[in-house]
Amino acid sequence: MKKFLASLFALMMMLSAALADEPAMIDATNAPSIPVGTLSASLVSFTSNQTYAVYSAPDSKSSRGAKNRARVSTNGWIQVFGSEGDWILVQYDITDTHNRIGYIYKNALPADVTVPELNLTNVPAIVHYDVEVTDDPLVSRTALSKLPENTKVICLGSMGEWTYIEAEENGVRFRGFVPTACLYATVTDMSEVNRAIVGSWKLYAGSSINASRITFREDGTMTGRTQLESGRELEWSGTWSIDFYDTKRDRYWNESEFELTLARGNSVEQYGLRICRQATEGSKAQYSLIISDGAKISDMVMCE
Repeated sequence: MKKFLASLFALMMMLSAALADEPAMIDATNAPSIPVGTLSASLVSFTSNQTYAVYSAPDSKSSRGAKNRARVSTNGWIQVFGSEGDWILVQYDITDTHNRIGYIYKNALPADVTVPELNLTNVPAIVHYDVEVTDDPLVSRTALSKLPENTKVICLGSMGEWTYIEAEENGVRFRGFVPTACLYATVTDMSEVNRAIVGSWKLYAGSSINASRITFREDGTMTGRTQLESGRELEWSGTWSIDFYDTKRDRYWNESEFELTLARGNSVEQYGLRICRQATEGSKAQYSLIISDGAKISDMVMCE
């Protein structure tokens, strides 16, 4: 009898092990459809009864949701967007009203499953107002992080009205989603900078440059108008030039991409320059100049 029970127990253990290696039968009725954009995902059946740490970026040092305790269970539905190096980007549900999008190690995939590589973009941008970043854009929109106005980000992809971005907070890398409406693309090509700056610009906010209007010409000359305390306007002229700015110099608070030099008579002034591009109706680009005058948070914005 003991021999029979031992054999039966061994058989049950073998059966249990075999079942554990089978893909889980998952109820995927709550899995969301992915809005139109550059990101898409498919349901994948993982080996059941496993859990994996989830990171916001393909980096074990990146931030994690749930106060750095985010994990996914393979006993629920999992959508896979694609792979990036040794990682895969997944979406899963925590509750009926809360999902999460993040990265797990690629070796979590069953041996017979392959997924496409992520086709991410790499477009620099800034957020032009304070905004929360979420790793659940489709359901709860719970905040993963917060970005203040003028924070630099990299745009990686889109999903409906959301843009997938990468940024840093306190030196820690993370990825998440922000409303596309909060983003302005930043110009990084010098030839576009020189084209974009030519024209007449009006002060929108700030007073760093002490001018109400400046006109930059293609030949490197400029004219401007400054309103005096008496109300009278003073007209002046000079020259301008732009160079790339090395952020290691730590001269301007917003890590400007360029440095603008203005020469008026015997006076030479330098400012950090960021040029933001926003597409308008008819695909015509509209630009704004963000000019910083020092390491403290103080700048001005000039618009066409």
